[in-house]
Amino acid sequence: GTDARGLYNTRRFLCEWLSFLCRYVPAGLLDATQRINQRPPAYFGRNDLETLMAGQQAVDWIKLSELVMGKAPEDFKFTPKHKSAGYATEAVVQEVGDVQG
Repeated sequence: GTDARGLYNTRRFLCEWLSFLCRYVPAGLLDATQRINQRPPAYFGRNDLETLMAGQQAVDWIKLSELVMGKAPEDFKFTPKHKSAGYATEAVVQEVGDVQG
């Protein structure tokens, strides 16, 4: 629907879908044979929109939803259901190390 609840559900679904897609790397982007526990190389698109669509962070997905459906409400927060540890940023890795160490 086009009411507030319908837009919220559609925005959440779009973000969930993008979070699912970001975990998979097309085989054509890999130059060498990928080994287990090996991260894919950093990807930069042909333009800013393509780079944003390949983003690994929830903020990028919310920006994409805003391009399609307009400004997100102030209370809209998105946390991915599944988070791959292989794509953690260095800041997150340092925080985990501080907690464990």
